[in-house]
Formats: sequence, C-alpha cells, structure tokens
Amino acid sequence: MKRRLVAALVIAGLALSAGAAAAEFTFVALGDMPYGPREQAYPAFRALIAEINHRAPVFTFHLGDTKSGVDPCSDELLLEQRDFMNSFASALVYTPGDNEWTDCHRLLAGAYDPLKRLRFIREHYFPGARSLGGQPIRLERQADVMPGFEPFVENSRFSREGVWFVTAHVVGSNNNFDAVEGSDAAGEFLARDEANRVWLADSFDKAAAAAAEAVVLAIHADMFGDGFDPQRETFARASGFKRFGETLVRKAKFFRKPVLLLFGDSHEFRVFHPFPRSAGNLTAVEVYGAELMHAVAITLRLRPAPMFTFAPVLNPALPAPPRPSRAP
Repeated sequence: MKRRLVAALVIAGLALSAGAAAAEFTFVALGDMPYGPREQAYPAFRALIAEINHRAPVFTFHLGDTKSGVDPCSDELLLEQRDFMNSFASALVYTPGDNEWTDCHRLLAGAYDPLKRLRFIREHYFPGARSLGGQPIRLERQADVMPGFEPFVENSRFSREGVWFVTAHVVGSNNNFDAVEGSDAAGEFLARDEANRVWLADSFDKAAAAAAEAVVLAIHADMFGDGFDPQRETFARASGFKRFGETLVRKAKFFRKPVLLLFGDSHEFRVFHPFPRSAGNLTAVEVYGAELMHAVAITLRLRPAPMFTFAPVLNPALPAPPRPSRAP
C-alpha cells in the first residue's frame, strides 16, 4: 500500500511539474531596427538575433520600422529585412511600421510611392497564413476570415495556452492620417483604420467567448505622443489613432482580464498604464529601437492568475542601455 501511495505521489508530482511548465512561457518583442549603414547595423543586429535564438523564446514579434526613415525603400533593402526575420530560430510575427512604406515618399528614402511599397510588403512578407522565422506558426488572418477585408493580410491572430495574440497595422507618422487630401494615400488611411478597428473588436469578442486568459496586441505606433491627453485619457480629433484607441479602451474594459499592448516607434523601453481609469487592466510596453538595438523578453505566467513580467534582452555587441522608465 505504501509503495502505491509513493508511486501515486510521484506521478502527481510529475503532473504538477508538467502543468507548471505549461503555465509559463516567454516570448520576445523588438522593433525599429536595424537602422543605419549596413556595415554597422547589420553585424549588431545579427548579434542580437543570435542572443535571442540562444534564449529560445516561443516566438518573437517585430513591431515594424525595419529601417530608418532616411534609408532607401528599395526592393533589395526590404527583402534583406525579411531575410533577417527568417533567421530567427523560432517563429517571427511581423507588423509593419511607417518607415518601410508610409514615409518612403521622402527624397532621402528614394521618393517611392508609399502605396506601391505597401503592396510590395504585403506580397513578400505575408504570402500565406503563416508567420516568418525558422519555425513558422499558423496565423488566422483578417484577409482570410472577413469578407471585404481581403487586402489586409498583415492583420493576424493566434493563441497559445489560452492567451490570444493579435496584430493590427497601426503605424507612426500619425497613422498616415495626414496624407495629402484627395490622394490615394488619404483613402488608404480610412480603409485601414476601419479594418484595424473591426479586426480588434472581433478579436476581443472571440477571445472573450473562448474564455481567454489574456489578450496581447502588437502594433507599431506610439499612440501616446502629440494628440493624446494622458490626464483625460483621450485622443485629439486630429489624431490618426483616435478611433482605434477608443475601440481598444472600450474592448479592453469589457474584457476585464489582462491586456498587454506592445509597440515601438519612439525607441524608449517603458512600461506604463495609459488608461488607469478607463481601462486599468491594460498595460503598455514600448520596446527599444534605433541605436538602442536591444529587445524585451516577456514572460507570461498563467497560474494562479495571468501576470506579465518584462526584462531587457541586451545586445552583446552594444553598450548597455539606460534603465527603462516606468509609470504607474
């Protein structure tokens, strides 16, 4: 009888250990890199990728801006960045930034047509319903499941351990809201903004129906600069993030469980709560970028209650960055 009891306790212990392991996992987020001349930026970026691969996260998010705003928006450079993403050993989930298409009209960037650059990115970065990286994961895409939104192959979602991960194509430069009136680019904002809001709302609704433990949203833009009032927790009428931000607050509040917003754009690692009164369950994390070519490791512990912890992934080829800012 004692032997059976000991055996039962050992089996129970193994089961608890397996459950504990399954209740925690780590992924990585980075963005706004690599910037600058190839001979300087590329070796440093390879060193960071090697460090991330050594740590073996379950997947990595690249939050857009694969180059600086003055580097050329050539086919060659954009394809080089895609190849970097495929050098991540696990899955790499990408959401575009403004530097690889919106800002390509700049003379220093080559005076490209932004909409043609966007079409190029959609064709070469999102050829199917799978992520990039060495071990791609299957993605559910807005283009495939929502009639009328077929162009938006970049908006995707997937789940792991009851947590829903969602990407939405929200970019810097005021989300292309300030495009020249009457141009094709001006109409582009309206269509993409609608697609993003519909996708965000649907993703939260489905996550709630599935009793998801948490929702993680990955975008490029820093929505909390000019045009955002942190005291009132509101967006200005001239903000290209107004309707998307309002949808996020409304859905996060209704969801009640933890919501994590990941973004880049301003190149400062910080952890804060942008809507403490409107949606106190939402935590925002901005990742490093530009000359601070580091990443952020995010560990999600599911039990006894979902909890995120954040830690820098330092690039061994670069000096250590400043300590992250943290706001209540």
